[in-house]
Amino acid sequence: MSEQPTALPQPILDALACSRFLRRQLDSRSWLAPRLAASIGAPLDATAMRDFLRDEKVDDNTLKPVLRRLRAWVICHVMVRDLAGLASLTEVTETMTLLADIAVETTVDLHRAALVARHGQPVSADGREQEFIVLGMGKLGGRELNVSSDVDFIFIYPEAGETDGETPTGPGKRIDNFDFFNRLGRKVIELLAEVTADGFVFRVD
Repeated sequence: MSEQPTALPQPILDALACSRFLRRQLDSRSWLAPRLAASIGAPLDATAMRDFLRDEKVDDNTLKPVLRRLRAWVICHVMVRDLAGLASLTEVTETMTLLADIAVETTVDLHRAALVARHGQPVSADGREQEFIVLGMGKLGGRELNVSSDVDFIFIYPEAGETDGETPTGPGKRIDNFDFFNRLGRKVIELLAEVTADGFVFRVD
């Protein structure tokens, strides 16, 4: 078992004494200990999580591993603060809900842009752009996620139609809105739930 730097804040050292999970995370991710030490004094908010994604230069190709690194930081941060008595139950559930919100938001924004580049914007019969709406159900909808919660989604969009790609076939091929949003929803589930060498973000129903 490797030793962690003694310069770590006391709450992290105390958590290491009783958590093999935290030990494994810090041992396998060299970047995590200094980031955790710098952030542990305060709750994580949406700005901190978005800054993490920006610092990691997340894009459509790197999104899967970057989201899993974000989860590792958030989970360890919440766990240490909880064990140290620094975090209320509300802080824990709100932080985990923010992680889900930002993971979904980032996934939708990046992959929608990729689909639009390939097929055009999904529009209604009268030409209005159609939005992808993600409804969080259960604990996600109630902002009560904990560190072991799965997430339940309903995906909806307002109207039928097709994308406004340049041509019915070939490059810029148009597809109907159902196909567009079905692909987008499947990508959200894959990017959050697939188990990789870096773990997963959330189990998805």
